[in-house]
Amino acid sequence: MENTQIVLNVLIIGLIFALAILMFFDFCAGLINLWCYKSNESNFLSFNSNTETNGTLPNLKPLTKVANINTTQDNSIDTDSFEQLIRNLPQSRIRTAARRLGIGDKINGKYQKLAVLRTQIQTKLKTQPQQVARILNEIANTSTSKVAAN
Repeated sequence: MENTQIVLNVLIIGLIFALAILMFFDFCAGLINLWCYKSNESNFLSFNSNTETNGTLPNLKPLTKVANINTTQDNSIDTDSFEQLIRNLPQSRIRTAARRLGIGDKINGKYQKLAVLRTQIQTKLKTQPQQVARILNEIANTSTSKVAAN
């Protein structure tokens, strides 16, 4: 009986020791992965800048309908074409435009409805047409360049 107890004690101690060694190696592997990620972060940032200069954005669906956006010579903005663009933009682009314009796309941790965001962007178009036109042009140009690239 005593021999069985000794064998079980040794087995339990050996199992705990093996698990401790396994946890230590897993911890070391995690630190190495983190270190490699941090050292490659500069390469990751240069990849993002190349992506932006190519005019393509990852994980965004191309915009199929793009309104013809025109600004006249005297810097007045054709708000009708921008309002049409706001109505036709998909969800991801509306949320991007709202964030860039300083409109919160989340309230109390929940996403606002698209109709609310579109209305707020149209209101901002009336009060700050130059800023809204610039941001919507950037979003529309990004969309058209992605469609052209495909």
